[in-house]
Amino acid sequence: MPDVVLDCRGMRCPRSIVEMAKKMRNMEPGQTLELWATDQVALHDVPAWCQKTGNPLSSQEQEGELLKFFVKKA
Repeated sequence: MPDVVLDCRGMRCPRSIVEMAKKMRNMEPGQTLELWATDQVALHDVPAWCQKTGNPLSSQEQEGELLKFFVKKA
């Protein structure tokens, strides 16, 4: 169960990454962010951002065009 849901559907990367970074700054360590995106570039950009920042990507799902990423605040 995510603590925060961030709807970035319709945004083109890197805007969804920028919005995710802003939201993560206001979260507490251990909380989980669920990011919704429709830009297929997010399949590469979100895991790369997680690896670079040390915030673990818990899982990702795809439901049609909707991509869901679950990122835990380190």
